[in-house]
Amino acid sequence: MKKFLFFLAVLNFSFAFSQCTIDGADQLQVGEKQVYKATTAAAPCENCYEWIYLDQKVLLENGTHQSEITLKGAVPGEAVLNLELKTKNGKTKCKKMVKVIAPTSNILPGDSAKCDLPLEAFKEIRAEDHQVVFEPETSDTNYTYLWTVTYRDGSQKTSSDRKARFTYMGSVIDNVEMKVTFEKCTKKISKTYDTNFWYFF
Repeated sequence: MKKFLFFLAVLNFSFAFSQCTIDGADQLQVGEKQVYKATTAAAPCENCYEWIYLDQKVLLENGTHQSEITLKGAVPGEAVLNLELKTKNGKTKCKKMVKVIAPTSNILPGDSAKCDLPLEAFKEIRAEDHQVVFEPETSDTNYTYLWTVTYRDGSQKTSSDRKARFTYMGSVIDNVEMKVTFEKCTKKISKTYDTNFWYFF
C-alpha cells in the first residue's frame, strides 16, 4: 500500500512537471521584441515565476517574476529560455529554444522596374579597431556601389568601395543602405540594426 501511494505521489509530481510550457515564437530577429507566456495546469502562486537566461543572445525586457516576459533579440544564435515556478504541487521547470536571426534585408525599389539584378543581401565582417566591413553577397565585379551608413545620432557616411568599411563605435550604426548599379539598372538593399547587435558584434 505504501509503495502504491509513493507511486501515485511520483506520478502526480511528474504530471505537474510535464504541464509547464512556454508559448511564443520559435524565431526572433535581432532588435525584434516578442512576448512569451508560461502555461501550467497547476495554479501558480502570485509572483512565483522565475525566468532565467544567462547568455546574451536575447535580452529580458521586463520583470522576471510574472507569467509573461518580453524578449528582445540581441545577437544571432540559439537561445534557451528557462522558467522555474512554484505551484501547489511543488516546483515546476520548463524551457524553450528560441533561434535569433540577423536583421532582415529590405529590398527597396530601384530606378527601373525592368531591372532584376541577382543580388539579395550583404553581410557584416568584423575588422580591426572597432570597424565593420559590409560586403555584397555576389561574386560579380561589374557592379558599382554606393553605401550610405546612418548613425544613431543622425550623421551619415558614404563609401563607393565594393567592400565598404565603417566604424561602429561612438555613435552606433542604425541603418545601412547599399545602392547597386549595373548599366541602367539600380537596386537598393537596406538593413536596420539594434544597438545590441553592435555591442555583441
